[in-house]
Formats: sequence, C-alpha cells, structure tokens
Amino acid sequence: MVLVSTPIKQVDKVEAHLGKLNFLIPDIVMVELKRLEESTGPKRSMIAKTAIEISNSKFKVVKVTKTRDVDDAIIEYCVSHGCTAATIDTDLRRRLISNNVLVITLSKNRLMVANPRHEEQLWK
Repeated sequence: MVLVSTPIKQVDKVEAHLGKLNFLIPDIVMVELKRLEESTGPKRSMIAKTAIEISNSKFKVVKVTKTRDVDDAIIEYCVSHGCTAATIDTDLRRRLISNNVLVITLSKNRLMVANPRHEEQLWK
C-alpha cells in the first residue's frame, strides 16, 4: 500500500547498486489487501484497491507456503528462493535480517538497503 500512497525516491540508485528490481507479491499479501479493501474506511479501502490493481498489472504474484503467520511465510519464501524483501514493518525487517535476507525499506520516502552486513557479503 505504501507504493500507492507515497511517492518513492531513489529507485534508480537502488537499482544501480543491486540490479533491476523485479517485485514479487506473495499471494497471502494479496488476500490481506483484499480484506483491507472490503473492511476498512473509504480512504484505506481505495488505497488497498489501487494496490491490488497495480500489483496485478505490474508485479508477479507468487504462491507462498501458507503458515499461521504471514511474516513466517514471507521469511521462508525469501530464504528458500534467495530473494530480497521489501517491507516497512520493523519487526518483519529485523526477523528477515536475522535470517540473513537482504531488506529494502523506506526512510523519508527513499528506498534504502537495510541489511548492510548481508550487502557486504554480496559484493565480495
């Protein structure tokens, strides 16, 4: 939803450093967006709806192993597929980093790489 509601800067800089970004959206995230579209107020519902439309048209939706916890499923997918994760969720970011997953996050509307330790390993 942040990609829809916030102008994001520095995409080119991150892509120059990491390579072309191909966004994958876990299917369980799409389910959550649909729930938000149907059960929240008008503003948030519209943002969720727009996020669904953009996700379906510009990004690839991938199936992830369903677990009781969405964060666990995202971590498992990233670890098993060697993916970088993009999140603004602080707890999820910390858990991804502790599982040695490179994380892209937002800070002041700019994309930032949030796992320098892993990044060093990538470039050696």
